[in-house]
Amino acid sequence: MQIGGFRVELQFVADNPNLTFIFFISFTLLAVLGARFSFYAYRNRQASDLATDARLWDYLVAVGILAVGFALLGIIEIVTTLRLPIKSSLVLAHVLVLAMAMRVLYRSIVPADEGDLGTYEKALTRAAVVAVAVVGIGSALVGRHPFVVAVMGISAGTFAAAGVSFGHRGAAETRVQGTVIDTLLRHLLPVLLFGALVPVVDLATLAGLDRAIVLHVQVVFVIMTATTLMTATIKLRQNLATL
Repeated sequence: MQIGGFRVELQFVADNPNLTFIFFISFTLLAVLGARFSFYAYRNRQASDLATDARLWDYLVAVGILAVGFALLGIIEIVTTLRLPIKSSLVLAHVLVLAMAMRVLYRSIVPADEGDLGTYEKALTRAAVVAVAVVGIGSALVGRHPFVVAVMGISAGTFAAAGVSFGHRGAAETRVQGTVIDTLLRHLLPVLLFGALVPVVDLATLAGLDRAIVLHVQVVFVIMTATTLMTATIKLRQNLATL
């Protein structure tokens, strides 16, 4: 079926029907679970009485929406002739916002100094946003250029490392153990790690590893991201019931 400048036509991922089917299922799963995650994050935001919680819930709503966007663009690439390399920037933004949510959770326990530390973290956040923009614009203009792939993979690894650092330090605080903050930290960490591994593993192509092999690994991390989002959603739903 011809629609405008593209056709609705099945496109095999790496010329592999089995891999294509697995990607389609994983993207569909991620889209559904990402939407549920955003819904419950939004419901928590509405039910929360604390204005200080709003930024955290906004970040978590965005986490789910970005996962849905990445998944939907992946599905479109499978069922049409459209190529949408910009979807890479969505998964990178997903990882960045998750890391920022981890920072918000940590800073709710250990506030940042208003001096150099706060300024330093703001500068790093601006640099991270620039990296996402570079990947988005670069993907749209030149596709999977080695420079774009390198920026994407290194940035995702850096965001994940920062988020994991905030998460582990926050979970180690005795006063938060068993609280909602502790629960969120522990359940968002796997989402962050698996989400980051989707672009990070792409760095292997720069070392000469076959793209088809990388795609087989990536689809596993997409499935794991969806699975950990489902677990985190259950916790959001349980938290909503207590508000």
